[in-house]
Amino acid sequence: MIGTLRQKLRFIRPSLLAQILFTIFAFVLMCVIGYMFTRNIVHEHLIVSTESMLDYEQSRIEVDLVAPKTASGIFSETVRRMVQHGADVDELQAYINEISDYMHLSESHNSSFGGILCYFEKLPGGPAFLSDIAGDMPTGVHPTERAWYRGAVAAAGAVAETVIEKDAIFGETVLTYSHCLLDEKGRRLGVVCFIVRIDVIGTSIIEMSLNRGGYGMLLSQELAVLAHPNRSFVGKGMRNPALAMSAFADELVEKKRITERKTTSWRDEPAIAFFRELDNGWYLGVEMRKDDYYMSNTYMAWMLGSLGTVLSTALIIILIRIEAAKNRADFESRQKSVFLANMSHEIRTPMNAIIGMTHIGKLSDSLERKDYCLARVEDASQHLLGVINDILDMSKIEANMLVLSEVEYDFEKILQRVVSVVNLRLEEKMQKFTTHIDESIPKTLVGDDQRLAQVIANLLGNAIKFTPEHGSITLSASLVEEKDNICEIEIAVTDTGIGISSEQQERLFRSFQQAESSTTRKFGGTGLGLAISKNIVEMMGGRIWIHSELGKGATFAFTTLVKRGEERDEESAADQKEEELKVINGIFAGRRILLAEDVEINREIVTALLAPTGIAIDCAENGLEAVRLFGKSPDQYDIILMDVQMPEMDGYDAARRIRALDTRKAPGIPIIALTANVFQEDIAQCIKAGMDDHLGKPVDYNELMKKLREYL
Repeated sequence: MIGTLRQKLRFIRPSLLAQILFTIFAFVLMCVIGYMFTRNIVHEHLIVSTESMLDYEQSRIEVDLVAPKTASGIFSETVRRMVQHGADVDELQAYINEISDYMHLSESHNSSFGGILCYFEKLPGGPAFLSDIAGDMPTGVHPTERAWYRGAVAAAGAVAETVIEKDAIFGETVLTYSHCLLDEKGRRLGVVCFIVRIDVIGTSIIEMSLNRGGYGMLLSQELAVLAHPNRSFVGKGMRNPALAMSAFADELVEKKRITERKTTSWRDEPAIAFFRELDNGWYLGVEMRKDDYYMSNTYMAWMLGSLGTVLSTALIIILIRIEAAKNRADFESRQKSVFLANMSHEIRTPMNAIIGMTHIGKLSDSLERKDYCLARVEDASQHLLGVINDILDMSKIEANMLVLSEVEYDFEKILQRVVSVVNLRLEEKMQKFTTHIDESIPKTLVGDDQRLAQVIANLLGNAIKFTPEHGSITLSASLVEEKDNICEIEIAVTDTGIGISSEQQERLFRSFQQAESSTTRKFGGTGLGLAISKNIVEMMGGRIWIHSELGKGATFAFTTLVKRGEERDEESAADQKEEELKVINGIFAGRRILLAEDVEINREIVTALLAPTGIAIDCAENGLEAVRLFGKSPDQYDIILMDVQMPEMDGYDAARRIRALDTRKAPGIPIIALTANVFQEDIAQCIKAGMDDHLGKPVDYNELMKKLREYL
């Protein structure tokens, strides 16, 4: 695993490593600074939001307490007057019930108001205990013994506020506001008491921070717990060591506010505490789980960390990919440099033969010797054309411009044509050649016969090249399957040559590469044939592979998908045309061509090739002259052969000018491009300019005759 990692990271140079480390450091620093900056903002927000929550609860408590306290004062004054005016028990009870109903129905106080207690000492019928809760006090309990009564008596006319734990009537802790009723002479008439249920107020306090994993609490003036989620704590003093909040008792007594203090909750969880004193001397507090309280900070840290990790990782990957691409580009550049050196050799070798044999032929007086030199020039020219075609095909593939055509062809004749091309080389090396063709392969197929022949010729050429003299080469073709008139055909070329090692096989189908660097020096070749073949085969819906061992020969095989063609008993039209091409003497007598070509030797070649046909040829050295000649005598021309790249005016403009002429023949005269621009987009551009067809250079004589027969 370590070896694999080293292999993948082998291209990381110190400069790249420094960039990666700097990137990591920069993103870590960015995350830390960003976290520290935003943490302060979020932290302040947490404190403000918590204090705002306490402000709201404090306001609620004060409203819940102020209303009963105020109402109790008004009530006590009214009752005092009623007693002095001689009101009896029934009148007082009716008024008590009326006020109680009003307090219960009040929207603001119906949740905390507990009821009204009254003890009258000076009534016509004697002392009486009145209440909206119960008619009598609990057995064995006299009103004068109750804390609310004693508190009111001690207050001497002022409001007495008393907290009663586990009240005898309600069974819970309550707050009472009691008033002592005095006549004009200061004699006690009785005591009235308003009850506020602290548990009801405490419920909303306890729940005020549940959404943040916390809880509220309420303490009395003496720091006794009035409300707490753990009911067992109610009534206990805050200084009780069992309570974690006892640590804040002294500070609260000193009237200090507790803000964001670390503590432990009653569940023994790390918590954050806030406490403040209320206007009535009580204390309102809230505790939140530390993790929940700082959740936003933690979430922010995770977000910044994750974002920093993702961004830094993405940037590091980009840096590594850029480095890898640079290394790959450098590698391809080196490979192309080697390729260019090989191409120089491959091009100069046939050029040397062409120039040398041309010179020898010119100096020789023997006709036989001249014919020999011309034959060698032709061989070298064909070899040079093959090299150029390989380069052009590879350029098309790299530019994604290689396009397959679909024609109907005879499969066996394609194989025969390929074999006839390589047959001379087979005979020169005295190699045994065998073919095996599956009879189930349809006779006629539809596909790109030219590209199929090119792949087979490449494989056969390699087999001949790397197989020693007297070796054996086999070409086989078999039908793998046929489905919905689509045939999958497998073609294989097997030789008894030098073989290829597994390491060399990995490089075979790459552009500009051969099995070994010495291959070009020893055997020649561009190193493009197999790469081109692989791309063509894949475009045909197939695949190509190799089986070989060093020194034991090789088998190159590929599959291709083609359509089944129509079966024909008679000789095909292509064969008939091939036969017709053999008869050329005088076949175009009385016809005239306008040849637009700026290179003199190209004009001579076309003129010489067509001389036996009897056709007349007028030459124009540029597009402007071609337009002038045709415009002068349009009726005398039957066809135009138009070069594309010419001075004064190119072939595209010339074709457009001719089509636009105001003559009867201009729109319909056949114009055939005769150019070295052979890419698919070049052909499309010719058609777009108004031309009818396309012929590539170097001129293929048979193709030229085929086009002339078609249009003339």
